Amino acid sequence: MEDRQPFLTLSELENGKDSPIFQELRDRYKNNAGYQRRYGNYYIGTRKKIENNLRRLFIERGGNPLRKYPFYFVLGSSTWFKHLIENQIEVRIPICDLNSATTSFTFPDSYIALTNNKKPYHGKIFLLHELKSFIDKYGMPGDDDSRNYEHYWEGDFEKYIEFQIWENNIVEPFIDKYFRANDDKRIRPK
Repeated sequence: MEDRQPFLTLSELENGKDSPIFQELRDRYKNNAGYQRRYGNYYIGTRKKIENNLRRLFIERGGNPLRKYPFYFVLGSSTWFKHLIENQIEVRIPICDLNSATTSFTFPDSYIALTNNKKPYHGKIFLLHELKSFIDKYGMPGDDDSRNYEHYWEGDFEKYIEFQIWENNIVEPFIDKYFRANDDKRIRPK
């Protein structure tokens, strides 16, 4: 979103669900027709549990996370995800620039993948070198341009493959660019 520094994570909010930032995001859809994202009151607590499990599974698979919570990306592009929040800024990172020791992926979204057990890929994380065999076996999700956001969290939600990046280095250039572009308006936290 244009009004916030890129790559902030809700899991790192100091007051969790009581944070004014989370409360504003939770209620933003009520006053902004271009904001389709929904958060329940227990989202942050559930998200932290999922992320702890995601991190544990990644370590068990041989991953080396350098962060407590990952940054999230979509493989390829997703029209549906792009329009979930109006005016999102798109960031593209070539797969060859990703570090296999600090990159995992889930299908679908990690929130769904680690809270369901209906499909053979639920409850699991995958490593970067497994991407081709994963797509060969399960296919690449089609780009859903329906922009149907009504109760999106209730379905299978198989709209994209989600990448989790467990290091800061890959996003630092984008954060630096943001602060250079807004240097007269923003102060970079330490």
